[in-house]
Amino acid sequence: MKKFIVVVFLIATGYSYAQDLIILRNGDEIKAKVTEIQSGVIKYKKYTNQTGPTYSIDKSEVFMIRYESGDKDVFGTAGKQDTGRVYNHGVTENPTEFVYDPTIGDPYCQIKKPFGGRVYGERGNEILYRQDMVFYGFDMTYLKLSNDRKLGDGVEIVQDYYEDFHDVLANSMLPFKDIRNLMDKQSMFLGKTVFPNYRYMNYQDFVVAGPYCIPFEDLKKIVRSYVLAEKSGVGMVIVLENFNKEREYSLIWVTFFDINTREILFAAEVSGKSGGGGMAKHWATGVEVAFRKMFFENIYRPRRTTNYQIPEKLLFY
Repeated sequence: MKKFIVVVFLIATGYSYAQDLIILRNGDEIKAKVTEIQSGVIKYKKYTNQTGPTYSIDKSEVFMIRYESGDKDVFGTAGKQDTGRVYNHGVTENPTEFVYDPTIGDPYCQIKKPFGGRVYGERGNEILYRQDMVFYGFDMTYLKLSNDRKLGDGVEIVQDYYEDFHDVLANSMLPFKDIRNLMDKQSMFLGKTVFPNYRYMNYQDFVVAGPYCIPFEDLKKIVRSYVLAEKSGVGMVIVLENFNKEREYSLIWVTFFDINTREILFAAEVSGKSGGGGMAKHWATGVEVAFRKMFFENIYRPRRTTNYQIPEKLLFY
């Protein structure tokens, strides 16, 4: 009898805590019990009221469902769904909706040094003393993997590794508190991350054969496309550009911009040597090295705000 009661208790407890997680493309999450997936909508009940009404949500708004079992369903790529939309070239006002721009990025750029950098912007000295900063996290929307052996595997890689990669980077290797402490910006606070923007990218284009980069002019477009809650201050974002398998480096933009005008005040394009076991840790290591060793130790801490101050052996051309 005791065994029977224990089993019933465990089953009931497991059921009461079981939940599905509906992750939307705008970054919001819904704790639910999914009841039906139709061609155009997903039906669910609220996790906190599973005997209550059934709700419906358009499938085009949903990025992924993580089920209580650990399984997941990913619903296509926005690159396909957004065909025919007007892309936001030359945004002049703060947008209210993020729109993916497929023209961003240069697949024919010069290969970079595995450890080096270059700076852009005329207001680097201002970044050194400003305290009214907001960190918007890691933007992987226009990131590309340069690896000719993985061509055609873009969809699978993005679906299997993007979320894990971000977790390793944001929670272990470069958590917000470390960035704030390194830069001595104790009043910096964490804004709503721009990371979910990647859900609008075309996953099929993630892997490319040759070197890839994001020109500074394209970086300006990226910053103008952000949907932000804040209206003033300095925004900081780390934009990931390229994981280069041939040279084993991660390439990133450490970017600072005026939140009101979206003008880029200062930006450092830096690279770091990748390494370590596992897909996520391997490339995250390169991002960490690029930020800590190249940006912080060779640009920010020694106050090198112009390219002629950067040692020649480290300077991108």
